[in-house]
Amino acid sequence: MSILPIYFIGQCLSLDEHPSFRETIIVQFSDPGYDWNSFIWTCSNHLVLPVVYLKLKKHKLLSYLPEVLAQHLKEIHSLNRTRNGQILEQMMEINATLNKSGISPIYLKGTGNLIDGVYEDIGERIVGDIDLLIPEAEYLKAVELVKVIGYVNHWGEPRNPEKLKHYPTLFKENVPVDIEIHRIPVQDEYLKFINQEMILSQKTAVASFPGCFVPSDDHKILHSFVHSQLCNTGYRLGVVSLRDIYDLYCFSKRARLITALAGFPVQRKVNAYFAIAEKLLGITISGKQSLTTDAYIWKHDMNLASPLFYKINRFPWVISELVIKGYPRRIKEAFRYEDEQKLLVQNLGSRKWYIHHLQLYKKMITG
Repeated sequence: MSILPIYFIGQCLSLDEHPSFRETIIVQFSDPGYDWNSFIWTCSNHLVLPVVYLKLKKHKLLSYLPEVLAQHLKEIHSLNRTRNGQILEQMMEINATLNKSGISPIYLKGTGNLIDGVYEDIGERIVGDIDLLIPEAEYLKAVELVKVIGYVNHWGEPRNPEKLKHYPTLFKENVPVDIEIHRIPVQDEYLKFINQEMILSQKTAVASFPGCFVPSDDHKILHSFVHSQLCNTGYRLGVVSLRDIYDLYCFSKRARLITALAGFPVQRKVNAYFAIAEKLLGITISGKQSLTTDAYIWKHDMNLASPLFYKINRFPWVISELVIKGYPRRIKEAFRYEDEQKLLVQNLGSRKWYIHHLQLYKKMITG
């Protein structure tokens, strides 16, 4: 069986670590029958087109790409670099507003990594939104402060916002991304693994961005793993994001991955994640192999090789999330709140609601 595109792209991402991968890449790119559409689709789907471009450029491999494609990748990187610069300007406006009221946010995930110099190039990382963690006592105050500078919530005021993981996404015209103001870093069920108190106790000031804080390197690693593999069911479904794996690779240059997740309660899941990172990037993290890691990698590869397996694999999760958890939760809410009761009755009598749910099932199963 030919190498799956995701593993080939992993070689592109780890060229700095393994310059010898250059010869394999040249062979692939020189093949007249090489599937460029699959390469681009996979890079785009995993949000790594800009960093793949940079790696190919650094290792003098762009000449092996079709000229039109090389120019396209260059433009994507340039646009993303400009966009990230605008995101940082947007972040500094938010930060200044909060700092004036004595609030010091901690920036999570992509934006936090950008300001903390995790990447060699500001255009490497595609950022979806700005995630900021606020001390719980100041969480709702922070929401009101950013509303004053033009951010709005299109979803309506939530019930019991003080219990949410983060306030509903806030939007503003003429800025590149939306923002999520977090009360806690992950869902309640995962707070035993990483929580606000842990992050606050080791938060790190960013010298080049006064008034901005980020999690410690160990907590970046821990949060990335919990968010990717537990919150987003990556481990359960055997799914990884190359963007997350590349983040892990960048973190490994600053901290020992093994140390950051040493003694983690679900160590077999950690080992499985490390194993797929090792296979994708050709690096050694733990060297531990077990039936659990083998099964995880097998499931991951089968998801990619067989669309039918992917759908069958996702189906029990869809049933669990929508039927077993979702619908009973809505019924419970209807008994507690009159507006939820009216909405439920309205939905049950709406043909569009049933069509929407059938489409939702289809989307969740096919991914």
